[in-house]
Amino acid sequence: MNYNALFIQLLPETVLVITALLLLGVAVAVEAKTNRPLAIDVTIAISALGIAGACAALYYIPPNYASGTALLVMDPLARLFKAVVLGLGLLAVLLPPARNEIGQPGEFHALLLFALTGLLLTVGTTHLLFLFVALELASLSLYLLAGFSRTAKAAEAALKYFLFGGVSAAFFLFGLSLLYGFCHPLTLSAMAAALNAGPLPPFAVVGLVMVVVGLGFKLAAVPFHYWAPDVYQGAPATSVAVVAAASKAVGVLVLVRLLMMGFEVVAGSAAWGAMKPGWSLWLGALAAVSMVFGNVLALAQSSVRRLLAYSAVANTGYLLVALAANGTTSSGAALFYVVVYGLATFGALAVTAAVERDRGDDSLGSFAGLVQRSPLQAVALLVFLTSLAGLPPLAGFVGKFAMFSAAMAESTTHGIPGLTWLVGLAAIMSAISLYYYLMVLKQALVREAADSAALALPMSHRLAMTVPAVLLIALGLFPALLLSPLTAALAATLRGQ
Repeated sequence: MNYNALFIQLLPETVLVITALLLLGVAVAVEAKTNRPLAIDVTIAISALGIAGACAALYYIPPNYASGTALLVMDPLARLFKAVVLGLGLLAVLLPPARNEIGQPGEFHALLLFALTGLLLTVGTTHLLFLFVALELASLSLYLLAGFSRTAKAAEAALKYFLFGGVSAAFFLFGLSLLYGFCHPLTLSAMAAALNAGPLPPFAVVGLVMVVVGLGFKLAAVPFHYWAPDVYQGAPATSVAVVAAASKAVGVLVLVRLLMMGFEVVAGSAAWGAMKPGWSLWLGALAAVSMVFGNVLALAQSSVRRLLAYSAVANTGYLLVALAANGTTSSGAALFYVVVYGLATFGALAVTAAVERDRGDDSLGSFAGLVQRSPLQAVALLVFLTSLAGLPPLAGFVGKFAMFSAAMAESTTHGIPGLTWLVGLAAIMSAISLYYYLMVLKQALVREAADSAALALPMSHRLAMTVPAVLLIALGLFPALLLSPLTAALAATLRGQ
C-alpha cells in the first residue's frame, strides 16, 4: 500500500476534519474566556473556508488516482460527486440558523463538517464494510444535527430519525453480512465476478433485499419514509438542507454503484409483459408506491416543510423509475436529477426558513404577500418550486424528461417500451404535484400581505437562495454542462470496474 498516495486521496476529508477540530478548539477557548459561545458569523466563515479548502484539495488530486487499497477509489464518478457534496455542503453552511436556535454554533458546524466527511468517504469507496462505516459516520452526525436546537419538535425529529436510522443500519449491516457470507468478496467488482462465476445463493438475494431496505431509508422511499416529515419540520433548516440535498444525492449514487457494479446479474426486469424477479422489479414497485403516496399526502399539508418532505418521497419515486430501467443513460439522468432536486429543495428550504423566522411558523398563510415583502425571495421560490414541478425551461424539467425518456428507451423489448406503465404513472403524479406547489406560489405571489414590512436577510442567506436559483436556470438552459459529464463518468466507472 502506498501511504503517500493514500494520504493524497484523502486530502479533502483531511481538510474537513482539521477544520472541524479547529472549530471545536476555537469555540471551547472563546467560551471559556468570555463565557459566551463563538459568534455564528465566525463559525460560518471558518466552515466555509474549510469546505473551500477541501474543494481545492479535490482539484489537486490527479484523475483516476490509485492509493493501492481496495477501500478507496477516485474514479470519475467519485470525483464528480465529491464536488457535488462539497458544493451542497457549502450552501448549507451559508444558510444561517435562526437567532437563538443554535446555542453552540461552533459545535453545530463542526458536526456538519463531520457529516460531510462521512458523505465524502461514502462516495469514494466500493468496499462494503468501509461503505457501512462511512455511512454511519455521516448518519450519526446528522442525527445530532437534527436535534441540535433543543426544542420539543427538534427532539422528536432527532429521536425518530435515530430510531428509524438504527433499524435501517441493522438491516443494511445484516444484509452485507449475508452477502459476504455467501459470496465472500467485500468489493463490488469482486462480488460481481463471484456472482457471474456460479449459481446465485438464495441467501445472497435476501442479503441484497436487506441492503436495499437500508438504502431505502436514506432515500425516504415508501414505506421507509416515516422519519422524513418530522425531521423536515422539526430540525434546524441547515440540518434539513444537508439531509435533503447532500445525503439524498449520496444515497442515489450508492444505490447505482451497488446495483449496477455488483449485482447486474440479478437485475431482473420491471418491463410490462416481461417482468422477471430481481432488483429492477423491486425498484419499480417502490417507485410506484412512493410516487403515489408522496404526492397524495403532500396535497393535504398546511406546513410547507412537511409538504417538502412528502415532495422528497415523491421525487424518490421518480428517481427509482430511472434506476429500475437498469441502463447507463437512465442512471446518469437520475444522478443529474438528484443534484437538480437537491438544489431546488435546498433553495425552497432557505426561503421557508426566512419566512418562518419572520412570521413564526411555516404555514401556507405565512407566505401571503411574500412578493411585496421580499421580491427576491418570491422570485427565487418561483424558480425552486417550478423546477420541482418539472416545468420548462428549468433544470427540473430537463432532469425528468431525461430520466423518463431514457427509461422508456432502455426498457424497450420487441419494439414496445416496457416501462410505459411506470413512466405514465410518473407523468400523472408529476402533474398532480403541480397543484400543491402552486398552492404555495399562490400565497407568495397573489395573496395580499397583512403588512408589507420588508424582510431583511444577512448576505450569506441571500447567497444560499440566489446561487441555487441561478444554477437551476443555467442547467435548464445548458443541461449538458452536468448531464454529459455525469453520464460519461458513470459509463467510465462501469467499464473500469
